[in-house]
Amino acid sequence: MTEPVDSKPGDKVAPEAAMPPPVPDHRLIRLIGGGSGGQVWLAQNALGTYRAVKVVFEKPSPYKHPFGGELDGVTKFEPISRQHDGLVDILHVGGGEAAGYFYCVMELADDVHTGPTINPEHYQPRTLAHDLAERKHLPLGECIRLGATIASALGFLHRHGLIHRDIKPGNIIFVNGFPKLADTGLVAEMFDSSAYVGTEGYIAPEGSGTIQADIYSLGKVLYEISTGRDRNDYPELPAHLENDRDGRDLIQFSKIVVRACRANPWQRYKSADELMTALLTFQFSHHNPRMEKPRNFLTRLIAYGGIGVGIGVLLFLLCRIIWLLLHGQ
Repeated sequence: MTEPVDSKPGDKVAPEAAMPPPVPDHRLIRLIGGGSGGQVWLAQNALGTYRAVKVVFEKPSPYKHPFGGELDGVTKFEPISRQHDGLVDILHVGGGEAAGYFYCVMELADDVHTGPTINPEHYQPRTLAHDLAERKHLPLGECIRLGATIASALGFLHRHGLIHRDIKPGNIIFVNGFPKLADTGLVAEMFDSSAYVGTEGYIAPEGSGTIQADIYSLGKVLYEISTGRDRNDYPELPAHLENDRDGRDLIQFSKIVVRACRANPWQRYKSADELMTALLTFQFSHHNPRMEKPRNFLTRLIAYGGIGVGIGVLLFLLCRIIWLLLHGQ
């Protein structure tokens, strides 16, 4: 796991962050994230393109997830990362256990203010956690689109025998405005024995390590972005929920969240793809406020058309009767 840090050139950082290992064809500019899982640097490659470089050192640690486990997860994730638009691209992995560290070069998240345009001195990565802090909650349409994208990426990961184990707003970044599932530090093969890794509040009651546990974590993310409440408040809805279209839609949407976050894993969605389907179905259901006006208009149009056809038939019959009477038939 890594969290954004507010560091600039000249700031004092941890010794290993102050002297990172050389990364071929990349210039490390400054530290932009850090945590128990390593350090993340803003870097620029030989072509001038900005990248994110994560550096993880092997060292004694009280944390449950060891260096070798993270390296193993990144190694398994790298070949498939570029095959789905909802997964952050891992472009290169170097180092190893023999070197005592490893690094991975990744695509860089948008800047919170300037998007894909990067100013190295002021760069701050845009994550879903940042968006939530700024906006409190997202409109339901955005929740559906973001949730479906991440669920699709998660389903792709699962079909390749891997699980994420740390789905949370801070691990969802935006690249060119598109949401992507990032931070592969806890990615592992299914049913990994390290059952309680992850971030408190997003970990399923039975622990991590399964498809249903990842679905639970994503459900908690959907809860936060749709309600604006903390994950630990689940399943409470916003106070003073209005009895209007938005309020009714949120109540209906919460049914998807509740199923994703069932305490019993067998009562959750069977797969991330099933959760994605539920979200997309909801988007085009009558609960979607964006679809309600067009649908009502179409209903009225069909009704008026039916009335018009009926009147036309009656006029035709009346004219026919009059013609017959005039011609003595």
